[in-house]
Amino acid sequence: MSDCCTPGTGFPNNGLMAQLALNHPVIWQEICMIQQAILAAASQCQPGGGQMCVTVGGNTPMTFISGVESVTVINGGFGYLTDMPAISFIPPVGVTPGSIATATLITNGGNILGVTIVSGGSGYQPVPSTISVTSVLGLGAVIDPLVNAAGQIVNVNIVNAGSGYTVNDTVTATRAILPNIAFVDAVFVITSVGILGEIVSVAILNPGSGYEPSVTTVEIVSTLNPLLPYPLGGGFNGTVLTDPLGVITGVIVDNVGAGYTDFLPYLVITDPGTGALTTVTLSGSSVASIAVNEPGIEYTNLATGIVLNPLTAALPNPPALPAVVTVNVAVNTFGTNSYLYWQVWSDAATNKQIQMQLNSVISYFKGLGYTITIQTNPSTGSTIQWRICW
Repeated sequence: MSDCCTPGTGFPNNGLMAQLALNHPVIWQEICMIQQAILAAASQCQPGGGQMCVTVGGNTPMTFISGVESVTVINGGFGYLTDMPAISFIPPVGVTPGSIATATLITNGGNILGVTIVSGGSGYQPVPSTISVTSVLGLGAVIDPLVNAAGQIVNVNIVNAGSGYTVNDTVTATRAILPNIAFVDAVFVITSVGILGEIVSVAILNPGSGYEPSVTTVEIVSTLNPLLPYPLGGGFNGTVLTDPLGVITGVIVDNVGAGYTDFLPYLVITDPGTGALTTVTLSGSSVASIAVNEPGIEYTNLATGIVLNPLTAALPNPPALPAVVTVNVAVNTFGTNSYLYWQVWSDAATNKQIQMQLNSVISYFKGLGYTITIQTNPSTGSTIQWRICW
């Protein structure tokens, strides 16, 4: 072969093609369609060029994808909605904010990159754990715990020593956060009191765990229904900053998360076929078009489709005026099972006739000087495609 525009040493003569058509019609059809693809590719190259390759798959007897070709929107309906991630501030345990804080999210279509405070609200300041003293005669003591990052009480601050206390009085710490059976209770003892019974010192026998302050946290929620967590994405984590009045001043993004994409209406196809992926595009609240991203396999011409709203949308779903669509399926008129060819090639099944057909195609093109291999078609993952180079 002198260059890429000379696809082979020769195509079969009429006698050979007639024999193939008579004895092995599937092989004959496969070879013919591959040769058409070779000629089409060769017609685009420049004389003197280098190696040419063409991939053939999806429309031949052995590679046919009986998937969804397209979806026709007959009537766009009305009442379709798109959900988007929003942010909700959850105040410390047991706290009712004086006014509600609001904010908007900065995203790149999947990660949450930042939070813009619209209204800081009030009453969101952290709530610390507390220490109390149970005493028969003692009054007025105020003791604050000093807690480390692990939630352990490592020291105490005697704000008011009170009076009338004894070393036998009981010191108890109360957690600010929600209880957890894994937490360990802190243990204290009053080691010294003054002449009037004022508390002088408290020893920590066990620092315990779970005594960190209860702080405002954030949750990514549905725009359509803020009472529900956002159904797509996960992993976002942020630290809420507040001023002394509990006004939220900002959110530090600790983890941007992933997958926080818009939740569009989606097409549900009823049919034995599987694997088709589509994207619905809206015009206002009506379905404008539906694109087929992946055709799937083994669909029939009886396939039907219905467009549903995101799960977070209000009922009814689909809306009262649903879209009307037609699912258009590529019908295999060759009478072959392309999935079986892939199974035999990938050693998932044994079929001597299918193996012979595949070997015949490979031998034919190798005999003409081509390099030919079988690959998995990436659009289905369960059918084959041919890769031919010359």
